[in-house]
Amino acid sequence: MRRAFYSFVKIMFRSFFRLYNRLEVRGLDNIPRGAAMIVASNHASYIDPPLIGGVFPGRLRYLAKESLFRSPLLGFLIRTLGAVPVTREDSQRAGAVMKILLGLLKSGESVLLFPEGSRSPDGRIKPLEAGVVYLAVKTGVPVLPVYIGGSFRSWPRGQALPRPSKLTMTISPLIYTDDGAGNEREKRDSLMKILESELKAMEDEAANVH
Repeated sequence: MRRAFYSFVKIMFRSFFRLYNRLEVRGLDNIPRGAAMIVASNHASYIDPPLIGGVFPGRLRYLAKESLFRSPLLGFLIRTLGAVPVTREDSQRAGAVMKILLGLLKSGESVLLFPEGSRSPDGRIKPLEAGVVYLAVKTGVPVLPVYIGGSFRSWPRGQALPRPSKLTMTISPLIYTDDGAGNEREKRDSLMKILESELKAMEDEAANVH
């Protein structure tokens, strides 16, 4: 019953974005079934987590502010889609957040992370923080780069409701942490450069399309 409702919520979100925002997804075949991974996406809007959760074929876990769960309907829906509540105190302590994420990854769960750390104020990709590459190298879990185009236009900061502007999602092939030689620091540096390059390339491609 629980699995059936989870599938229903995913279909509901996916259908909404396809109808309301004319969602177009590219590279879905780059997501292998049944494998744990870190989904690393740009972040410009509240739309991003439910959008990725609705498209991703398996269960995807992500951290969300505890305040979002105070709304009974929103809290219920995002929890069903895999959201894990994080208190304000924990969100300010990197060690507490990393402990939660490491636990999820080591248990075989796929995790959604936004390497910019917070929503972009202008829709452009900000400098990436090191959390994603730290977790990837520490656990050996591959990284799946994802770029969402149009979410800033649809629902920027300060706007009450999303606009029906077009959304695109581009999914790149997995980046494996064992591709780079060297010690942990060298592997993190190499992975960061590859991830930055992939996200920027998808951002440029989306800008040219629009």
